[in-house]
Amino acid sequence: MKKDALITLKATSTADGESETTELVTEGYFYQKDGKYFLSYTETEATGFDGDTTTLKVDGQKAVTMLRFGKSRTHLLIESGRRNPCSYDTGYGIMDIEIVGGRIRNRLTEMGGQLTFAYTIDVDRDYEIENSIDISVRIS
Repeated sequence: MKKDALITLKATSTADGESETTELVTEGYFYQKDGKYFLSYTETEATGFDGDTTTLKVDGQKAVTMLRFGKSRTHLLIESGRRNPCSYDTGYGIMDIEIVGGRIRNRLTEMGGQLTFAYTIDVDRDYEIENSIDISVRIS
């Protein structure tokens, strides 16, 4: 059953030695299904994806799937220690990229909790963007 949740997200992206951090506090939904946790929220102007809906599927400590629906459609599979081909819609066009999964620390329970994960976006094995995401989920 979907539960209303307060979702706090902090995302840091680093490319060419320059870091940018985005923070978002929003209401969304949180639930557990088939042993996996799901959280869903609507993006805002602060994230650059205003109005899009993002859903994260968390599979233990091994994988996070990020699905974004709306003007920018994205499907990223982040598996710790693995490289996965993905498509990323920038809003200006779709890019074929690879996602190199870093650490995943899942401390979610049916009552909410914390999720931290890292991944690198690899564009043509020529340009890399390192990402670190910290999420807190509190049931409303």
